[in-house]
Amino acid sequence: MTVQSEFQEREVRVEQPSRYFKFLVARDGAMLGLDDAQGLLLSDEADDRVIWDVDHDGLKHVASNRKISAELKNGNCSLEVAGNVEIFNIEHGPEKLPSEYLAHLKREGWVCLTCILNADIVKSLQRVAGSDAYEHLTMNNDSPKICQDVAVGRAISEPVSLWLIRQYMETRDLHLGHPPGFAVLRPYDGESPVQGWHSDIPYIPSVGGNLVADRKGPIKAVQRNVCVSDFNKENGATAYKLGSHSADNPPPEWNPARNGGPPNARPYSGPEADVVEAPAGSIVLYDARTWHRAGFNHSNRKRAAMLQSFQAADVIPKRDTRPVCKRWQATPAYEQLNLRQQREITELLMNQPDTPT
Repeated sequence: MTVQSEFQEREVRVEQPSRYFKFLVARDGAMLGLDDAQGLLLSDEADDRVIWDVDHDGLKHVASNRKISAELKNGNCSLEVAGNVEIFNIEHGPEKLPSEYLAHLKREGWVCLTCILNADIVKSLQRVAGSDAYEHLTMNNDSPKICQDVAVGRAISEPVSLWLIRQYMETRDLHLGHPPGFAVLRPYDGESPVQGWHSDIPYIPSVGGNLVADRKGPIKAVQRNVCVSDFNKENGATAYKLGSHSADNPPPEWNPARNGGPPNARPYSGPEADVVEAPAGSIVLYDARTWHRAGFNHSNRKRAAMLQSFQAADVIPKRDTRPVCKRWQATPAYEQLNLRQQREITELLMNQPDTPT
């Protein structure tokens, strides 16, 4: 019998946008923007300067409202930048300006970039995960996921979320805490042990040898959850205690299995918890101090996510990602990325502190 207070998490619904801004992307992956003098520039940083609106009249720079005449043809356009004519692909961008997302992240400790990944990337991620239309497939665990499909690298290198994480943590010197992997949540059987409430490394003890970080000190990590499937309360979307990044650790009664209860005792799932519901292709960023846990999947389908932990330079990762980087660089999935994407991912995988001996 279900206890009345269970499965009553508050639903925080993020609706699918009706329209999106655009990036204008050069062959090497640099994005077209405007500098402070309204001149054209190329940048690897996805801040407000590189966000455009596109219509039949040409291009409009969203932050400044400056319009630029350009011939748009077959999803691209040509413009002269610094004396050179560049061909730019017009690519799917965010719903909002990056500065708007950043204000929310700083204020609330989390933010959702709704449907920031395009439909082709989402479809490929679902195929890798063996979810949604690809539930008949078995996920391949014989090689790192980043080696299996270029879509994994494109999701990792999504530029707005990378800019937001660096701004929030006030550093560019970051690395991934483990190779990017997929969390596929199967339908809940009502009996099996489930994940309890927790914060993430380095705010909990870890096998890497980190000291548990001071929750009131500098920000040490940000988590990035890619919604590979639609995320909703029914299919086990991640549960959070939003705002808990500024609180202490979860109280014992939120984790009865860890505090004297039976091993399969359900963690707290009442109305003080939150479930962020978002369409597939969305990216949820949250401060690693935030209390969270996997949801309860009450649907009859698998629910998939791609998880990454972005950590400060002095945090020892859960797993050394450098061997994975070398394997990835020898695959077609590496060659199919542009130079910006290759550089970003290589830095995140290779820029790791050595584990103390």
